[in-house]
Amino acid sequence: MAKKQALGKGLSALLGGDGGDFSGFEAGERVTMLPLAELHANPEQPRRHFDEDRLAELAGSIRSHGVMQPLLVVRQEEGYLIVAGERRFRAAGMAGLQEVPCIVRRLDARELAEISLIENIQREDLGPLEEAEAYRALMDLHGYTQETLAERLGKSRPHIANTLRLLKLAPQDRKLLAEGRISAGHARALLSLADARKRAQLTAAIINQQLSVRQAEAMAARLREEKAAPARRSEQVLHEDIARQCSARLGLRVRVTGSQGRGRVVIDYHCEDDLQNILDAILKP
Repeated sequence: MAKKQALGKGLSALLGGDGGDFSGFEAGERVTMLPLAELHANPEQPRRHFDEDRLAELAGSIRSHGVMQPLLVVRQEEGYLIVAGERRFRAAGMAGLQEVPCIVRRLDARELAEISLIENIQREDLGPLEEAEAYRALMDLHGYTQETLAERLGKSRPHIANTLRLLKLAPQDRKLLAEGRISAGHARALLSLADARKRAQLTAAIINQQLSVRQAEAMAARLREEKAAPARRSEQVLHEDIARQCSARLGLRVRVTGSQGRGRVVIDYHCEDDLQNILDAILKP
């Protein structure tokens, strides 16, 4: 039961630290130096891209100071699977190290998946699509709602919802987002357009004209209006035609106004005879 409660507290309870990088461990655990050759990256972790320049910076720091925080690993039939610390693992290899400090922990499949996902989510340099995929994986893994996931991760529910929406992007736009050619804000502007042709038009403008997020949002609003404008014009033409027919029948000025199936018919009359003619036209069987 204690282990189940620890899961609910998120990464800090599972790792013994305060989230992100490992900063502590449970009583009785010890740091063990393990050969890099025996460590294996977790194929299920959400991070797909590692910035080479930042890895090089970390490698330089490791050459000077060593690996300051141990990796968290689990034992496998052959070697060890990295649960948290793959960046340190890669940078250590670039720095020429043969072994790194590790903490070996026994975790079941559920705990392993949650730690791996949350450890990456809580890093600021996780890409927006990687973050969205991690959220979806946690929801699928544990049946979390957006509200529960927000509580677990200390994030707002709107942030969770907006990030998950990125998974609805068209493949070509997901590629642009993953490459950093558009931002998450640009992507949300694209998602506000239901018409694929208009999304393609906005995407081209963002790339070719280097639109800011606000400019992209403004253009998306204009493109949405283009869809509504023809409908309003058609409705206005219909109202004018009805008004002309009524005017011809009654010999009086008639105005028809409204939208979306609701409105008013206004008939101007100038004397009792005009009013009687209107009533005869309306009430005549």
